Amino acid sequence: MFEDIWAALVGDIWFELTLLLAIAIATNFLFARFGQPKIIGQILLGIAIGPSFLGLITVSESPDSGDIVRFLGLLGAIILLFMIGLECKIKEIYTKRAIIIALGGVIVPWIGGFLLAIFMLPTPDPILYPNITIFAESVFIGAALVATSVAITAGVMKEMGIISSNVAKTILGAAVVDDVLGMIVLAISRGLSTGTGIDALELLWVILIAIIFVAVGAYVGSRYLSKLIIRIEERGSQNKLPESGFLVALSFAFLYAFIAETIGISAIVGAFVAGTSLAGCQYAPKFRERTTVLEWVFAPIFFLSMGVLVNLAMPDSMWAFAIILIIVAFFTKVIGCGFPARRLGMSKDESLSIGVGMAPRLEVAMIIALYGLTAGIITRDVYSVIVVMGVVTALFTPSILRRTMKNVPKSPEMCEPKELKRKYYEKIEFE
Repeated sequence: MFEDIWAALVGDIWFELTLLLAIAIATNFLFARFGQPKIIGQILLGIAIGPSFLGLITVSESPDSGDIVRFLGLLGAIILLFMIGLECKIKEIYTKRAIIIALGGVIVPWIGGFLLAIFMLPTPDPILYPNITIFAESVFIGAALVATSVAITAGVMKEMGIISSNVAKTILGAAVVDDVLGMIVLAISRGLSTGTGIDALELLWVILIAIIFVAVGAYVGSRYLSKLIIRIEERGSQNKLPESGFLVALSFAFLYAFIAETIGISAIVGAFVAGTSLAGCQYAPKFRERTTVLEWVFAPIFFLSMGVLVNLAMPDSMWAFAIILIIVAFFTKVIGCGFPARRLGMSKDESLSIGVGMAPRLEVAMIIALYGLTAGIITRDVYSVIVVMGVVTALFTPSILRRTMKNVPKSPEMCEPKELKRKYYEKIEFE
């Protein structure tokens, strides 16, 4: 009888959502106790409850599936990228130094990941994956190595009290630029992966459409849409409708996501651009606060569902590839970001710290991997390898970063009373 009841529960959408949110709450407490990001816990618990171990929840990887968990997970990705975009004030972060370091952090990892995949990835099973090529998978693996998990690095630097140092500001600025460039690389990768080959004119068009969308979307949003939202927010406050501005801002995020998807770019790129374009709005802090509530609900479902999709029963060749990919992911960021920093006049220790601080991959890399899987561009084994890479780099990089940055002067905030320190740390996102 118990088995019959359990069989009826497994696969029921309400049971799955209840289980996902309950696990998310437990994971948050558990990983906060050990000082680790809750994102990692959610992914690991997703792996545990998925087909790899307990098999409590299954999530469809098909873009045509009506799976509500998969849909809510993708919604969580859009909300997450919109919220990250709201943190990115273009004029404050896009400095010459940050852009140069970020370019190194994009080009070197992308080339390293692409070449490694070309030489090591086995040919996809033509029966299971008739439309997937090694070239397409290699392109997406390179794209997954581009983005930096700024939340992981920021959390470590805040804990150390060095968030106001020049090294910290350089890391954060370059990481944000990396994420912007990562969205462009994602769009380019999608175009490169739609067929077995691509000519020079088509490649140029893919690059242009990605750059134009990011540039024009950010300009229109910051110049016109933000003013419209400010007017609606003020009018809503006068009429006791304080939610008006936020709802319009969120609707623009979905609109940008729709436009991006329509022109052949990922919807998450559109959500990110929408957030970036509104980051300079005077009500952006209020919008971030309200978006955080949505993130509390949907982001855990997203990260847990990513873990559920992981298949740890990979061939030995894929595990060997995963181990080497982790090494390549770490050192290509250290070299790609550390060398330009050194050339720009920073010390050896500072350059090394910048390279190490840019090494963690997590949320954006996971989103790129999920997009590649659901779009039918990469296999589930390749998706699992990318997730493993992201989790491992996020786990071991903070301890290395603490050592490389131990001599960096502490920020003034560390001299404040304990209550102010507590509020200061509570601002850390995803921790």
